[in-house]
Amino acid sequence: MDTNTSLYRPPAPYPSREGAGDFDGVETNLLRHLPEELYKSDIVDISTPDKPNFLINDPELLSVIFEDKPEIFVKSDGMIELLRPLLGDHPLVTSNNRCVDQRAMIKPIGSTHTQQVNFGHIQSSINHFESFCEEIQNENRVIDLSHLLRRLNADIAYRMLFSIELPKSVFDDINTHARDFETRISQLIRETAEKGVAWQLPKVPQQAVYSAQQLRYLVSMLIDGNIQSNHFSHNSFLHKFLVARSPETNIPFTRKQLVDHVTTILNSQELAAAVLMWALFVLSQCPDCRQKIREEVCRVAGHGDIQFEHLSRLRYTRNVFREVLRLYPPIPHLTRKTNRAIKLGRLDLPEGAQITISPWIIHRHQQYWFNPDRFDPERFIKKDHHIIMKSFLPFGRGLRMCTGASSAILQGTLILARLVSQFDIEVLNPDKVEPEGVLFLEPLRPVVCKVTRIKHI
Repeated sequence: MDTNTSLYRPPAPYPSREGAGDFDGVETNLLRHLPEELYKSDIVDISTPDKPNFLINDPELLSVIFEDKPEIFVKSDGMIELLRPLLGDHPLVTSNNRCVDQRAMIKPIGSTHTQQVNFGHIQSSINHFESFCEEIQNENRVIDLSHLLRRLNADIAYRMLFSIELPKSVFDDINTHARDFETRISQLIRETAEKGVAWQLPKVPQQAVYSAQQLRYLVSMLIDGNIQSNHFSHNSFLHKFLVARSPETNIPFTRKQLVDHVTTILNSQELAAAVLMWALFVLSQCPDCRQKIREEVCRVAGHGDIQFEHLSRLRYTRNVFREVLRLYPPIPHLTRKTNRAIKLGRLDLPEGAQITISPWIIHRHQQYWFNPDRFDPERFIKKDHHIIMKSFLPFGRGLRMCTGASSAILQGTLILARLVSQFDIEVLNPDKVEPEGVLFLEPLRPVVCKVTRIKHI
């Protein structure tokens, strides 16, 4: 057992020693108000007078919710209604039988063959991105690290969808509408929590609905333009969506469902960019870890390009990415509700009871992880009894687990290996960096940095 307590503690609010799990009436950053009790208990009653609500951390109960009884623990309406204007009826925000059908239809995009084909797209995006980073260096520019990585990940998604590079003007439009929607929804959640009705989310503001409509209209036009040009390959996501058929009815995606899926893929790159931002930030503060990645890349790939077959051997780099996912899960809180009365462990839950699952809390739980607040990529190598992999759920679990989970790990490992082995990223405001968990887990303030190409001897 490693008793090292000198490991780096990345930015995170310390648990509050006041309160007993009441989320209502908090201000600004919910993560600052999470009581210490939540990081120690298996089950916490956080009910309000009008709604039974339980925070569940117990790994065995999580298995029941996600894997054994997903048809009973369905997605809660509150967050679904907030995201529906943007994502429509995508399986991420629905729980009905059609959700299961659609997941079966999109399963091929996560296959190993598709990952191998898209590996070339990711490499091309990184090549283009590295040239952009050199421009930034030559101009001695200071840049927002999150924005920088959103551009990279949006280009990767666009190439996988349509087999072509993402035009800057299209990125600017996508980014503008997506960020406006997310900013307005996050502000709505903050204001609701400050009023003391955190679980009674109001209707989506009209301005947010308008931003979502603008983004979906843009996606619709992109789909039409690419279909008309017919330049996308048979391995592109767009082609796979167009030829997909329901295993039950042999019916293809409707036009709306097609827009749902493409919009979700483009928007999900916001989450991928956020994880990479945290990874590069942490590595900027941990020179020893940075050097281990560089040595591993050199040992595995030499001074040539990283190939697809190299990725399985980049174990330390992959574990760095997994450890960042543990410390900074892109979606910090999930909710479910019971569609009928059921016994869960020692709880007798009525129909309509809300279940809150917080990857942020579970990943830092003091019973399930050793040195939970410390950055330790090697914890995934040791596999000692302090690590319960059932308590690692950055992509959810079970029936509704993110279909792109394996692709996200592959993509994140490759990007980290490429960027860390080629660039130094100097964060200029490390003392100001703080995570905020509202809609997604993002930095409370921009992370400003300078980028410098490494001179290899």
